[in-house]
This record gives sequence, C-alpha cells and structure tokens, in this order.
Amino acid sequence: MAQNKMFNNLLVLVIAILFGWLLFALHIMLPWMFGPILASIFVVKVLKRDVQWPLWLSELGLIMLGVQIGTSFTRSVTSDIKDDWLAIVLVSVLILLLALVVSIGFRKIAHVNRETAILSVIPGALSQMIVMAEENKKADILVVSLTQTSRVIFVVLLVPLISFFFKTDHSNRVTEANVQYLTDVLTIQHIVIIALGIAVVYILMKWIHFPTKMLMAPIVVLVIWNFVTNLTFTLDAPIIAGAQIIYMIRVGIQIAHLTDQLKGRIAVAIAYQNVMLIFGALAMVYLVQFINHASIDELFLGAAPGGMSQIVLVALDIGADVAMISSYHIFRIFFILFLIAPLVSVYLKCLEHNNKNDFN
Repeated sequence: MAQNKMFNNLLVLVIAILFGWLLFALHIMLPWMFGPILASIFVVKVLKRDVQWPLWLSELGLIMLGVQIGTSFTRSVTSDIKDDWLAIVLVSVLILLLALVVSIGFRKIAHVNRETAILSVIPGALSQMIVMAEENKKADILVVSLTQTSRVIFVVLLVPLISFFFKTDHSNRVTEANVQYLTDVLTIQHIVIIALGIAVVYILMKWIHFPTKMLMAPIVVLVIWNFVTNLTFTLDAPIIAGAQIIYMIRVGIQIAHLTDQLKGRIAVAIAYQNVMLIFGALAMVYLVQFINHASIDELFLGAAPGGMSQIVLVALDIGADVAMISSYHIFRIFFILFLIAPLVSVYLKCLEHNNKNDFN
C-alpha cells in the first residue's frame, strides 16, 4: 500500500514535470502552473490512480511562493504602495459588496437559504466561511464547502485568460538594479536565518489560527529582512518553477475530485457566482482606474476573487507588480478576518434570532 502510494506520487510528479516542460517549450502561458494541474487530472481521471499528495510538500511550495512575494516588498516599493491605500481599501469594499449582490442570484438558482448563499460567495476567506457554516444551524455546510473550494477551478481558468487578454507591457517599469537571484546574494547562514524566522512566525500564526499562514509567515519575515539587511533578492527561476509544481499538483488533484461533485442546480449556481465575481471585478477596476493609474491587468489581479497564491503566479508570469497586487489580497485577508467575518457572524445570528421569534 505504501509502495503504491509512493509510486503514484512519483508518477504524478514526473508527468507534471513533463507536461510543464512541454507547455514551456510551446510557449503556453503559465506552463508550471497548468502543467501540474493537467498532469494531476490525467493521472486521477485517465490512469485512475489514487494520488495522495503529501500536505507538507504543497505547503512547502506555498512557503516558497510566499518568500517570492515577500522579496518584492523592498523599501522603495513599500513607499510606493502607501500612495495606493485608497484604491486598496476601495477595491476590497467593492468586491465584497459585489459578492453580496451575487449571493441573491446564487440563492435563487441553487434554492438555498440566505445564510448558505452569503457564506458561499464571500471570496478570500474559505476557512472562516466554513467555520461559520459549521456554527450556523441553518447554513448548508456541504454547499458552502463545495462552493468555496470549487472557486479554484474558475480562478485558474478565467483569471489568467483575462489577465493575458488585457496584458500591459511592463518592460519599461523602473526596477531596482541591485536585486539579484537568491543564489548570488545569500550565504548558507543567511538562508538558515530566514528559514528559522519563517518557522517561528509560522508556529505563532498557527497558534493564533491565522489564515493563509503558509504565505503570510514568509512574507512577514522577508519584509523584515529587506528592511533590516537591505540584501534584496529574488528566487531563481528553477526554484519558482519547483514551488509551482509541488503546490499545483495538489490543486490539480483537488480539481479532479471536485469535477465529480459539480452536478445539477448547484453546479449552475457555482458557475454563475464565480463568473459574475470574476467579470464583475473586471468591470469594477475600470471605475477604480479613475483614482488609480495602475494598469488594468494589475488592478484586475488585485481585485480578482481567489487564492493569493494562484493570482501571484499569474502576476509573476506577465511581469506585473507582485508587491502591489499582493497588497490588495493581504489587506482583504485582514479586512475579512477582523471586520467582515465578525459582521457576517453577527448578521447571521440576528437572522437566526428573528427566525426563532417568527416561529414562536
């Protein structure tokens, strides 16, 4: 059994590398993102293999992506981001208002109650919404879980296509000339210090149940590192490709299993809400551009619903401002965690209380 498990994992890894290399050779967008996804679906659906990809490997990939995000937050970049605070706040508020509007249609199509609809459509807070669905007696935990987790399918398909369609030439952007690859800048001692720092912050975040700690822990450590040492660097291309492979294999396996569950009215409702959120975000950034002169593709990636890890991979591939785009998603995490989630929780409790009074 253990041998079969290891063989299946090695099989999907080898095929993921081959698919990624093939897409890279054909100059297909995001080869190291789509390659592992296609490989995982092929192994699970076509070869009928039971792949149990190790959680620690996918988390390691996320941590490396978090390091890459953190390296982009240099002193000068952070100073520039401060000028965009109004757009960052506005985008977070508008995308959540859009989600509430979309929840009305989702509720009617899926034939679910208001509690289930609201918890299903709010983007960027999977764990918080599922926890609240478990606590709320009227919410359908299965619908909420399926809707939130299936968003990854639409994010990895639609967001890259839209971003490439509106792709702007970022080659003229002024960058810091002294930023070099990790292998050219850091010593073994430096790498050990960064790794220990990430481990400590990760443990602290895990202790306080902070969301997306695999990304946030390395971001926090690398921001501090950049400010304290001024030894700025970027990850070597093979490291970024490796991180994408070991993380996106898990995403591909998840997609392969989710496709079996997306059936009937719920499937239509899920497709509706994700398409509306993604294209609604695109329409929204056209308005935001009046107060922010960033390019459409960067604003869209900052506003797009979905996991920060997948969005950042698209940003890296098109040469967009990773730090600026990450700032939108990081702010949204805190915004949802400390304001929206508590407000939704209070609202759902009020609904439950009113329903009890009406029943009595």
